[in-house]
Amino acid sequence: MRKLPVLLILLPAFTQADADPKWNSATVDDPSGYGSVVTMRQDSSKTIKDESAANDVTPVLEFRCTPGDATITARIDWQRFISSFSTEVGFKVDGGRFTWLKWKLDQSEQVTFSPSTADSQKLIAVLKAGSELLVEVSPYSQGPETAEFDLADLSDALDSLMADCQ
Repeated sequence: MRKLPVLLILLPAFTQADADPKWNSATVDDPSGYGSVVTMRQDSSKTIKDESAANDVTPVLEFRCTPGDATITARIDWQRFISSFSTEVGFKVDGGRFTWLKWKLDQSEQVTFSPSTADSQKLIAVLKAGSELLVEVSPYSQGPETAEFDLADLSDALDSLMADCQ
């Protein structure tokens, strides 16, 4: 009986750590001139149309803090015009009911953000209990736009963010 050589192909073992992280962290210069901030961001799993309805853009959910201060604030960069003044943003976790919060807008009029750290902390507490987030906003004089985010690793990512800011 003739033995055939066996070719053994070794494939690298992939673990969860090798996969693309849902939350991307970075230290960036704060555009408002207050030094650097540590950010944790996730792109929406769905795109929306820009204000001219010509291009698709991807909203980004971001949590941030300043080194030396573990106070975390929340914001969403919609990548398109939203409004010239504060607006309501709806948050729905795991198909539940919407929680509507009055959020401010930055000077670009594309980024909605929590008006206070207490507001951010309440939102974070609700988000930590869920696995999926649907966010809705109605740009000025237009119909609503929605973004979707995966909350599966949010608690661990927020703990890491807090550690980076202490």
